[in-house]
Amino acid sequence: MTASIRNPAARRAELRRLMLAHETASVDELCAILSASPATIRRDLAALEAEGLLSRTHGGAAVQSIRAVEQNFAQRELEDVEEKRLIAEATVALIAPGSTIFMNDGSTLMAVARAIVSAGIEVFVATPAVNVAAKLSENPRVMACLLGGFVRPTSLATSGHFTEAMVAQIDADLAILASDAVSVSGGMAFRHPGDAGLAQRMMERSRETILVATARKLNKRQRIIAAPLSRIGKLVTGPGAPVKDLVAAGINIVTAGDQRDSDAA
Repeated sequence: MTASIRNPAARRAELRRLMLAHETASVDELCAILSASPATIRRDLAALEAEGLLSRTHGGAAVQSIRAVEQNFAQRELEDVEEKRLIAEATVALIAPGSTIFMNDGSTLMAVARAIVSAGIEVFVATPAVNVAAKLSENPRVMACLLGGFVRPTSLATSGHFTEAMVAQIDADLAILASDAVSVSGGMAFRHPGDAGLAQRMMERSRETILVATARKLNKRQRIIAAPLSRIGKLVTGPGAPVKDLVAAGINIVTAGDQRDSDAA
């Protein structure tokens, strides 16, 4: 169950996200998840149906013709929800107002985008992620710059020469990055070489890099190493994450819920 969302637009966006992840749901199920009344959920479903985003069924609703990438992302957003929220809040606490920031893509970065919007801080964010840029644009104090390039259908993020050329024109304070794996021996690593290359360009154009990672990403390896962890300014992870080896290697850890750096504890 999530906390009751009073704003209709925000509640409908959450409802849409849940429907993408589950494809079908009953009114009773949605009431329980969103802590809303049946009348409210029915109004929201009617509004989303009018926009062509879902179809109402007897006692609920269904999403048809879902793109695999949208469903995959929605399902990943439902993993480790509380941990990602805590990581996002801890990350936003490290951002100075007026900063220029790079963010790559992923469900943890989407949580960071939500936290930035909620915090109302004034920042400039350049990102290849279409969904992250759209979320950031909800707050007029955030200037969201969508990096141009070829959109990969598997991630809904841009990549390639044009994307990296735009990165080269930006002088950033921070690169807030998520990767597919993090380990002492394998560094910050990715499955896709384009993701690794873009992360490298963002780090080169930033004064500091903050890596965000849930516990399931730690002490794992992937095929493409973007950078050793010695290049990372801070690693922000969730409470109870397995950081013993990372701390022993001298990595600066910020544990969500505890703003003390590991080397200051």
